[in-house]
Amino acid sequence: MSLINQMLRDLEQRNTANAKSAPKLELRPAPHTQHQRRWYWLIAFALTLPLHYVWRQTHSTQTELPAVAAPAMALPAAPAQISAPTPTEPPKVAQPEAPSANARGAQPATIKTEQVIQPSKVAEPEVPPSPVNAAPLLPTIAPAVKPVKTQTPAEQADALYRRAKTGKSASAIDALLRNALQLNPSHLGARTLLLQTLLKAHANPEEIADFVQASLQLFPDNLLFVKTQAHLYVQQKNFAAATNTLEQINPDSVDDTTYLSLLAAGYQQQQRFPPAERIYQRLTQQQPEKAEHWLGLAICQDKLNQTEAAAQAYQQALDKNTLHADVVNYIKQRLSALN
Repeated sequence: MSLINQMLRDLEQRNTANAKSAPKLELRPAPHTQHQRRWYWLIAFALTLPLHYVWRQTHSTQTELPAVAAPAMALPAAPAQISAPTPTEPPKVAQPEAPSANARGAQPATIKTEQVIQPSKVAEPEVPPSPVNAAPLLPTIAPAVKPVKTQTPAEQADALYRRAKTGKSASAIDALLRNALQLNPSHLGARTLLLQTLLKAHANPEEIADFVQASLQLFPDNLLFVKTQAHLYVQQKNFAAATNTLEQINPDSVDDTTYLSLLAAGYQQQQRFPPAERIYQRLTQQQPEKAEHWLGLAICQDKLNQTEAAAQAYQQALDKNTLHADVVNYIKQRLSALN
């Protein structure tokens, strides 16, 4: 508006100067003076319209910028892309026609329009990918580590027993088996192998007896422990204890010849001939080549007054030719007596 006011003042000053330079005549209002003033106002109004339009466009681009959307998550703020408004070309201002020469020689003022400053295009920044849309990171899977398994005492004892079975030295085998039984006293394999090792090494009979007694407390029906204990009693001439130990197992369910021989000898020494005869009958059927079985059967039948059966049994024992000379002489005497 200040530009328009300046323009109007310039026009009035020029009109005043022209009026002073003109010859002083009696002036009468010309019929077209009022028409010229209307024309000036029309020119001023025409110039005002484009200037007002340009001012409105510049003000709207500076103040009414679109709001930047806030980021979805609490991340370092990145400059958002600002969409610049599409500039519109200002309409060409129609140049006002120069007034006629009759307009007191006044020249219209040259109007300088304000240059419209177009907002520069903001460089589009690289927006980092949002964590929401980013590809999820695969978890790093550590290789599975097998836990070290701690062996139980029973497993350790079993490992020692397996080493002892493949051992070569008797002393090393004895030590391994004793260590195994300290870890697991109920390990039957270790007990059995240790007893066989002691018997083969002709260990102290008292040590063997104590070991067998402890083993029978854990395994009362074990045939090896029972036979070993009974054999120790027979060596001590304790036939009653031997038969009692052997009778812990039912004789009818056992076919072991060593067990049956010990039981039959124990019955015979206690003069329990009927059960002894029955067991010797089984032994002669299992091992007919053994002269000792025929001799035991003949003695039991002889004591039971089975003369003919006893003579036949004596003769079977004599025919094997495996008996000692003293035993052979005894058989010949009994055959002479029975015939």
